Amino acid sequence: MLFHGAYILHENPRIVSLWDDVALQKITSQQKKHDTYFLLHLPWNHGNFQKMLRKKLFFSQLSGKGFLPVMFTNSKKEESYRKLFRIPGLQCSAYIYTDEKDYGILSVDKKYDAVYAAQLMPFKRIELAKELNKVFVLTYTPGAGKSGENDLPSFCPAMKHADYNKTWVDHIGKNRLFNQSQVGLCLSKEEGPMLASLEYMLSGLPVVSTESEGGRDEYYDKEYCLIVNDNPTAIRKGVEEMVARQIDPNYIREKTIAKLNQDRQRYVEFISDYVRKNSHVILDPSELIHQIFDKPKNSFIPVDKL
Repeated sequence: MLFHGAYILHENPRIVSLWDDVALQKITSQQKKHDTYFLLHLPWNHGNFQKMLRKKLFFSQLSGKGFLPVMFTNSKKEESYRKLFRIPGLQCSAYIYTDEKDYGILSVDKKYDAVYAAQLMPFKRIELAKELNKVFVLTYTPGAGKSGENDLPSFCPAMKHADYNKTWVDHIGKNRLFNQSQVGLCLSKEEGPMLASLEYMLSGLPVVSTESEGGRDEYYDKEYCLIVNDNPTAIRKGVEEMVARQIDPNYIREKTIAKLNQDRQRYVEFISDYVRKNSHVILDPSELIHQIFDKPKNSFIPVDKL
């Protein structure tokens, strides 16, 4: 799912999906018709009482203005708090907007034991990968140096031995780097669902992860995902174990896509049912699923064009 804009899924009634507060503020301030359905996804962990209470109050404000907001949670813990506060919605990961066609299995040599796609930010805990010798840190970062380039050694001296990208890498380059790696790393303790976690699996990579809050583990499978303690030795041993398993990358990708499609089906059925109950408009879930997910980026509108 993309930031800095919104997905316009349907008109008459208008259905907007987003996780971008700036886009939401712009739409609600400009919207003339207040029969808009907002499908709000959570970009960061909201699995606690205080955060979900704030969301409840925010949803009440939107409802008071005539909007029809719905919340989609990424984790079981978030879902329990959503239900506690009786916020309309469903547990369904924001992963569903990722286009699996952007990723695939490539015939390339494996250069790295592991890859970690992570911003140069403290919460990513990049230093936990320091015992890995052949590792690539794929970063896209607000921590870039004066030259505008990423500077991993300055940010994390413990990882000065790692390869990394100095400038931006697009999804084609990311997919190639993932395919050149044996394992994908997820090392933060808390964030949202973590897009890279899904991207690894769509590229056929097994995953080594620390325990986390935010929802990335909801798509994990014990066959190809390993959750280890948050220390460098555990990370190294976890990578060694996953490399030794020699799991078929096509199996990982196919099983991940099956999980995506299952959630997509639940998503469109929920939307269709919710719209019918609130407006008596009949939307066909089978049409919605193709309209939204065949080419999800086609429905995306940047903030400056909303």
